Parts: sequence; structure tokens; C-alpha cells
Amino acid sequence: MAKPQIYDVLHREHEEVSELFHQLEEAKGAEALELFARLKQKLVPHARAEEAVVYPRFLEEQNAADTTREGIEEHKQVDNLIAELDAMTPDNDGVWKAKIKVLADMVGHHVDEEEGELFPLAKQVVSDREAEQLAEEYARERDSFVEDIRADQRDAAE
Repeated sequence: MAKPQIYDVLHREHEEVSELFHQLEEAKGAEALELFARLKQKLVPHARAEEAVVYPRFLEEQNAADTTREGIEEHKQVDNLIAELDAMTPDNDGVWKAKIKVLADMVGHHVDEEEGELFPLAKQVVSDREAEQLAEEYARERDSFVEDIRADQRDAAE
């Protein structure tokens, strides 16, 4: 049985994030905050691991470099919006909900470009074996970021 390639792993995570956004659209109050926390725990390690493992490899390829740089900039915009949302609560006169919608749109656009443009470009130059190795490296890096977040949360709770 073949090992998953980086494209498979990222696609699965994109679907998980999409589902969280869908749930968040209907949520209110404490449930919305809980879903937002879960969303961040998916999005932030995903983005950091892409930046550490996947994007450096794709930047090496002339055909994928521009799209990769655009993805990096989109990550920065998502980070800024997450920081704004962190400073708010869901009952800010609908502003929080509006920012969640904008975040969902930004992430959706990013996913569409990544899967529709970047992945096909990368598949032209990244071997199947290397795509499997990238998936393994990505998973290790992502899991390390998840552990860092959990440690920070434990420290904050103490």
C-alpha cells in the first residue's frame, strides 16, 4: 500500500478546516469560541508546517515559486485576522461573525489556489517518493507545532 503523498495529507486537513468553518457559521457564544479554538489548532500548525517543509521545496521550482510566495502572503493575512478575532468575543455586534466569514473566504480561496494551481505545478516536478517524504516531514513538523500550542496552553492555565 502506497504511503500518502503531501497532497493527500493537505487535502484531508483542508476538508477538516472547511467542516469546522461550516459548524462555526451556525455557532454562537461559548460554542463559537470552542469551535474557533479548534479551528486555530488546525489552521496554525498546518500553516507553520507548510511554511517550514512544503513551501521551501516548492519555492525551488520556477513554475511553482510565484504561487508559493502568494500562499505565504495569504498565511500572513490569515494570521492577522486570527489575531484580531482572538482579541474579540462572539458578541461584538456581529463584527466577530463577519470576521469569521472573511477568514473562511480567505482560507477557502487559499485552499482553492493551493489545490487547483500549486499542487498540479508541484506534481510536475516532485516525484511520488519525494511527495511521500514531504508528507512524513510535514506531519512531524505539524505535530511539533501542535505540541507547542498544547504546552503553551498548559503554561497559561497554571
